Amino acid sequence: MSETKSVGKFNTKLIFFIALAFFTTELAWSLYNARVSKLLFDYLGLLSLVGIWMALDNLIGVILQPIMGSISDNTRSRFGRRMPYIIIGIPAGALFFALIPTQQNLTQLIIWMFLFGIAMGFYRAQAVSLMPDFIEPVNRSKGNAIINMMGGLGGVIGYGLSLVAGLITLQGAFIVASVLMVVSLFILIWKVDEKESYGYKALLEREELEGKKIKEGKKKPSIITSFKDILKEEDKSTIIMGLSIFFWFIAFQGLAALLTIYGTNVLLQNENFSGFLAFFVALPIIIFAYPFAIVAGKIGRRNAIKIGLTIMVTCLLLIFFIGWSMRAEGLIFIIILLVIGGIGWSFVNVNSIVIIWELAPTDEKIGTYTGIYYFFSFLAAITGPYVLGGLTDLFNNPLLGIPPYTLVLNAAIFLIIALILMFFVKRGEVKLTEEEKIARQKAIAEL
Repeated sequence: MSETKSVGKFNTKLIFFIALAFFTTELAWSLYNARVSKLLFDYLGLLSLVGIWMALDNLIGVILQPIMGSISDNTRSRFGRRMPYIIIGIPAGALFFALIPTQQNLTQLIIWMFLFGIAMGFYRAQAVSLMPDFIEPVNRSKGNAIINMMGGLGGVIGYGLSLVAGLITLQGAFIVASVLMVVSLFILIWKVDEKESYGYKALLEREELEGKKIKEGKKKPSIITSFKDILKEEDKSTIIMGLSIFFWFIAFQGLAALLTIYGTNVLLQNENFSGFLAFFVALPIIIFAYPFAIVAGKIGRRNAIKIGLTIMVTCLLLIFFIGWSMRAEGLIFIIILLVIGGIGWSFVNVNSIVIIWELAPTDEKIGTYTGIYYFFSFLAAITGPYVLGGLTDLFNNPLLGIPPYTLVLNAAIFLIIALILMFFVKRGEVKLTEEEKIARQKAIAEL
């Protein structure tokens, strides 16, 4: 029974059903990050090599997601324009995900990883785009909050499955995640009829009036054009902010990919619990992301990011010293520090792209500045695991039997660089008139 009848109002229940598509991506990727890095490490023995292969999914995503997003914009079918790709992508992703633990050698593992990355990239952009098709611009901030909450829930469940893998086997944990993905898809198909979305219906009406197919997709400036525009600015706050984003994502993406190895080799925990460590970072994000966005509006977003980075650096340094002389009683303190670090990341994460938007001098430049944000964040996602893993190998070579003690210390160094750069960002707290606020919100919503 479809929940799409009350289009035009903000239908909270409908958004939760729509968010199931994004839920499946975060569920799979969290368990993937938690366990695949250790599978690779058992074959490769070096964090730098693990980092290269753990960045494979980000590289596939950077190439495939924009292509698939554009293709879906111009798709017309009885299922809509996003749902056909979601209907194909989720089962394919679930299948290849379930096959990952069946690998017998490194070649098989990489093949399943590659096919899984292709399947997920096939529908992730559509999973994100589905909500704006149903929700009018004035309500999209609330809709996005629900989408991210469901994504966070998927992450928490994924890390939880890593923990219980000791009871149901790693293969069992991956199969459970795959089943949850497919069940989510069935609920999504049952409850959401994309043809009833206001965006899709409006598009079809326009095409009927004009008698031709409308090629959708807002023309976005190339990254080269974006850099040229920003480098011409007398104030360098935007480029400095981009570099800061790059350095903190190097730390975060590297840790996300390699934390399980740190747990097993430094904290001396089993693989099941080590894969669960990221749960303690993810949980605070679900709880604090929304209230911290409000707090940031009061104290200033630059200050909020500085506070968040300071919290994260402090936590990582303390984890480093505890891990260096690890004793059983130290684990509880590390868990507490991971939770506090997650709180700090909430401050940083909810303000990352928002402050970039605030740096844009006009509404017309929102797209240009968004391109800069994604350039630096995606570049960090691709290089972060390798850079952080390579530095850790340099100081603690696992092939010589030296555990990767400095993984968290190296991450802290990148966060410190990001924090220092933030003090040179001089703009970003733009005071706007009500008309300017409305115009800017409209420009952001159209992205």
